[in-house]
This record gives sequence, structure tokens and C-alpha cells, in this order.
Amino acid sequence: METNWLSYSLSDFLMFGPEVFLRLFVRINQDTWPWQGAAVVMVIAIGALLVRGDAMARRGALLLVAAAWLWSGAGFLMHYYGPINLPAIWFGWAFVLQGALLTVASLFWPWSAAPNRPIWSRRLMGIGWVALMGLSPLIAVAQTGNGHAAALFAVTPDVTALGTVPCMLLFPRRVRWLFLLLPLIWSLFSVGTLWTLGTWVLAVIPGTTLVLAAMACFVSPRQARNPD
Repeated sequence: METNWLSYSLSDFLMFGPEVFLRLFVRINQDTWPWQGAAVVMVIAIGALLVRGDAMARRGALLLVAAAWLWSGAGFLMHYYGPINLPAIWFGWAFVLQGALLTVASLFWPWSAAPNRPIWSRRLMGIGWVALMGLSPLIAVAQTGNGHAAALFAVTPDVTALGTVPCMLLFPRRVRWLFLLLPLIWSLFSVGTLWTLGTWVLAVIPGTTLVLAAMACFVSPRQARNPD
């Protein structure tokens, strides 16, 4: 009998239900306690570095973002999500590669020594970024009704991708899109998975990432002329 592939939906390829998936957030938080504190410190540090805005600060902020990709890729995607969803392992390796590339770019990009944005703009970016990363974990809590299911930056891939997009504005537009490709691809995959599982509240995070990443590919903020 000939198989009609058009009769299949995405749900036919998912070997787990929403309860199993949402339990992953609780498990990783329980298993890594109290190291979530390091993720909170990273968020505050990145926000402060975005406000400072000089070359060393930009380099430091992007190194922390790179570490977040390594952590969430090797941890959540490969160790927790991969065993129930094979593509998550492939994405895990892609996250690790993204972290490595961001590390190289942050260290060797010819950053201008002085801040290239006015102080009010840097404060807005830094404070807004910390607020975004502070509120995003609560979406997973709202979806599950469990306070132990908070989805933290550097721990979970969706929030890590969301937090990365504003930081990519530190790069000029001509190279920025290279680092936005994976957040876009991952978020498309995540939205499709979450929508199929019926976890629509949680789909807000990758959905927001898609919108912001698409905008960031074209945004070119006015700033002082500099070598980068």
C-alpha cells in the first residue's frame, strides 16, 4: 500500500506529549540547583556591560552570550530534550557551534574603544534587556503552573535565543545576520513544536524571537562613525 505523506501532521512525528516536555524545565532546574544563580548573574552582568558600551564591555557581553549558547546547547538540548526529540540533538550541536563562533567574533572583532551610542540609548538597551530576561522565565511558569519550571537565559534554548537577538545589534548589519540565522531557524522549529503540543503560552517566546530577529536583520541604528 502506498503511503500518503500528506495525511501526516507534525503531531504524528512527536513521540511525547506536553506533560513530558514541560517536565523538562522542572528537571533541569532541580538537577542544576543552585547553579541557576550563575545564569541570573550572567543576565545582570550582560545588562551592565550593555550600559557601559565600550570595547571591553561589548566583548565581555558577547562572551557571556556565547557561554549561554554553549550551556543551553550541551545541557538542555543534548542531555534533556534530545532523548525524546532527535532533532534537538542536532540543534544542540548547532548551539555549541554558535557559541564557539560568537566567542571568536567577540574576541577578534575590531571594536571601537569608545562607546558608539549615547548613554541614554545604552541605558535603555541594558535595562530593557534585563527586564526582558527577567520576565521571560515567568512565561514557562504561567504555562505549567509550577514555579520550579522557570525557563532561564543560558539554561533553556528559547530564552537564550530571545536574549541573543538584542545583543547582536552590537555587530554591524553586514555581519549581524550570520548570528541571527540560528535563532531564526531554532525559533521556527520551536514554534511549530510548541503549537503542535498545544503549549501556546510558551510559544510566545520563540514567536517574539522570530519577530525581533527579522527586524534586527534590517535595523541599522544611527551611531557615530567608527571602524566596526
